[in-house]
Amino acid sequence: MRIVLTATLLALSACGTGDSAEPARQATPTPTQPPLTAGTPSESELSPGWDETPDGPAPTPDADLPDAALTALLRTRGSSAEGDESCGPGDVSARLSGVDAALGHRYTSLVVTNTSSRACVVEGVPGIGARGDLGHRFTLTVERGTPASGSAGPVRLAPGGEARSLVEWTGELAGHDAERASLLVVQLASGQVPVPVPARITDVPAGAGDVDVGMFTTLRLGPFEG
Repeated sequence: MRIVLTATLLALSACGTGDSAEPARQATPTPTQPPLTAGTPSESELSPGWDETPDGPAPTPDADLPDAALTALLRTRGSSAEGDESCGPGDVSARLSGVDAALGHRYTSLVVTNTSSRACVVEGVPGIGARGDLGHRFTLTVERGTPASGSAGPVRLAPGGEARSLVEWTGELAGHDAERASLLVVQLASGQVPVPVPARITDVPAGAGDVDVGMFTTLRLGPFEG
């Protein structure tokens, strides 16, 4: 009888310990970083209604997108790691400057200008993403290009200084009736909030600044150069 009672008490004690123990803590998931390059998208990567005009209210204007929405547009990430001297989104402005074309390929320069009061550094190939004029996130194919000068390294920008990345787009371009990019987002270093860049080319005659980047266009970006 004593043996049975002892076993019962031990069983009750074990159950009580299990009920009072704190639940195991789950690790906070690490946010997924975009890849360095992006191939042809799969069907699963396309959002529902990507080829349709959205019903309901107009999409949020590009200029009003919060940081999280800008980051969600990224198709690839910046190739350099963020450091103490890295230029951040609050240090620069960015624009597309100049245009050239040859045999189905278009070329422009992504120009980043240091608008802050401190010197900072850009390096490597920037991350990129795009949003269409209907509000859709574009699933671009993104490749790495070569530097225009043949070599590239860290570019230190004094206040007012500029760096350039050669941008080429080709493949499935946006036709007359297709959704066109209205906004590019450019990530200077991995993990940063990207810099918004209107998808139109400056420093060209009126009417020549359209960027016919569409949902499945191939972009090729070179590293930053001074």
